[in-house]
Amino acid sequence: MEIIDAHVHIGKRHLPMEQVQEVLDSAGADRAVVFADPESMDIPGDNRYVLDSVEGKNHIPFFYIGGNAYSTNRPFSQLPDPDALEPYRGIKWHCWFTPGHDFGGIRLGMNDDQVREVLTEPRMAALMEKVVEMGIPVNFEEHFNITVQFAELYPEVMIIIPHMGGLNGGSERILAALGQKENVHFDVSLAGLTGDIVKTYGAGKFICGSDYPYGSPSWSIDRVRNLNVSDEEKEAIFSGNILSLTGLA
Repeated sequence: MEIIDAHVHIGKRHLPMEQVQEVLDSAGADRAVVFADPESMDIPGDNRYVLDSVEGKNHIPFFYIGGNAYSTNRPFSQLPDPDALEPYRGIKWHCWFTPGHDFGGIRLGMNDDQVREVLTEPRMAALMEKVVEMGIPVNFEEHFNITVQFAELYPEVMIIIPHMGGLNGGSERILAALGQKENVHFDVSLAGLTGDIVKTYGAGKFICGSDYPYGSPSWSIDRVRNLNVSDEEKEAIFSGNILSLTGLA
């Protein structure tokens, strides 16, 4: 079965594709979803580098929106023009609104009405309209309250929550809140996916990923390979789900 690592960071200066490719090959990954790294000092440049790196290859490019959590590094003064998404097959959305990762205890500093206001302002709404038009997913990493409202406000947007929600407020909390929503999926990078969790929510909800270089592709692939689920369910997690979400099935 095809194996796709659906959470891989690359960067022209510090995470070149050639180096990352060696790691993917060693792990047995056939291809990857690739996007810029939050620690990059040139995220706009690395968004372009992502496209250059996948040209002539099977890797799947995502457009990075966000910043470096726990820092003031936000490389864009405003959300991108929707047409900037055209060459990409998804968005990696990382802490655009949230000042840091939410492990379950971070205080947001916005009430529900304020969250709704920022999530529905015209530029955000236009961007999500383009996402729906293109039929591409959003890998979405924000505070718990923002994540839940985003999923509810944009039911036509296919959402991938990274780390099975571990940095969106905690896995158990996120699964309880959004695990049954049709438009929500989870990549399992750095997360403790089990056969019981797959049986509870369905194999169609989960996507193999490593969060390289912060996680190991080999470890992530072995984790899915050793799950106590059927081969058909493993195939969905390894590749079927992400190919369907990105329109490449």
